[in-house]
Amino acid sequence: MKIVSERLPIKYLLSDHGLCLGVDTVRCSFLFLLHRGGVLFQRRPVGDRVVEDLQYEIPDIVTALRNEAAHGPSRT
Repeated sequence: MKIVSERLPIKYLLSDHGLCLGVDTVRCSFLFLLHRGGVLFQRRPVGDRVVEDLQYEIPDIVTALRNEAAHGPSRT
């Protein structure tokens, strides 16, 4: 099961794997992720598309964010 809303400044994703909330502001975006392995909270650049690019799959999003924190953002 997956429920997604991308239409408002506050975006959300509910799935069997957890909860993801995004808040867009003029200067940045905030990403809050609650999943089986814990909680992540990050300030992201405006227009960040990590959730969309990983097709709303919370385990993939968590892996990408952890890899980015360890190795820096990818340039692909």
